Amino acid sequence: MQDFKGLNIAQIKSAIETKKQSFDAQWLGKSLAYTPYQPRPLDLKRNESLNSIHTLPNDKDFLLQAKELEKNTQAFIVESLELASYLRRYVYTPLIYDFLILDSYQLLEALVYGVDSIMLYPKYLEQKQLKELSDYALKTGLERVFCVESKEDLTKAIFAKADILNLCGQFSLIPLIPKQKILISPTSENTTKDSINPYIDALDAHII
Repeated sequence: MQDFKGLNIAQIKSAIETKKQSFDAQWLGKSLAYTPYQPRPLDLKRNESLNSIHTLPNDKDFLLQAKELEKNTQAFIVESLELASYLRRYVYTPLIYDFLILDSYQLLEALVYGVDSIMLYPKYLEQKQLKELSDYALKTGLERVFCVESKEDLTKAIFAKADILNLCGQFSLIPLIPKQKILISPTSENTTKDSINPYIDALDAHII
C-alpha cells in the first residue's frame, strides 16, 4: 500500500485532464480492441490464513525478482503502469496496480497497460465516487482491492460491494468485517503473528 499523505490530489486531477486532451476516454476505449491482454482473476482464497502477495520495487531488478517469486505468490503489486506493461509479457501472475484512482479514465488506462486489478482507497473518495469507480471497474473486468485503515473506510468499502480488503495492518477491524470477504495485509518487520492475536491467526501477505 502506498502512502499518499504528501501527494497533491489536485496535481493528479490536473495530470488526468491533460491526458484526456491528448488521448480521450473514447480513444482509450477503442484501443482496448487491440490490447492482447485481458484482465485475469485474482486467485485469492476466502477464509485462507495466508494470501501471498508481493510488491515489486521500481528498480532494474524487478523482473528478476518477479521470476524468482512467481511460483510462490498469488499476485504482484506494481506502482507503475509502465512496469506493469513490461512485466505482463514475462509473468503469468496477476498484477495489482497500486495508485490513487480518482477517475474512471485511470481504469481504462490501466486496462490498456495490461493490469488485472486495481487498488481503491476509500479514505480519499466520497461514497458515491467510490461506488461508481468500483462498479465501472467490475464492468470492465478489473478486480478491486479496497485499502481500509478505519471503520469509515470499511463502511465505504462494504457499500461499494468490496470482496477483497487490504487491512493495511489494521487487524482490530477484523471483528467488524462480514464473513466471506477475502482479507490481505502487508507484513512489516514489526508485525508478528503473536501481535496479531487475538484478532486472527496468521493473516498476512508477504511484501518485499
